[in-house]
Amino acid sequence: MKENIKQRVSEYLTTGIVARYCGVSYVTVLRWIQKGYLPAFRLPSGHYRVIRADFDEFLTRHDMPTQKLRNIRTFRTNDRGDKGN
Repeated sequence: MKENIKQRVSEYLTTGIVARYCGVSYVTVLRWIQKGYLPAFRLPSGHYRVIRADFDEFLTRHDMPTQKLRNIRTFRTNDRGDKGN
């Protein structure tokens, strides 16, 4: 059971992680989400999470590099200070 939860959590990216990967501010990522360019879901706290596969699709659709996508850090329950997540 714990392995299944860990696997699912590793598929979620914060807006801060997406922003750092793309070299933009987290506010820009929020705009992409609000305009429907980047699929995301909202947590009860109001923060957004992006599924890694959706982010990969977004990058491909907008001709953005995906080479380092495998190496980006995913959301973990002990992440701190990730503005805009």
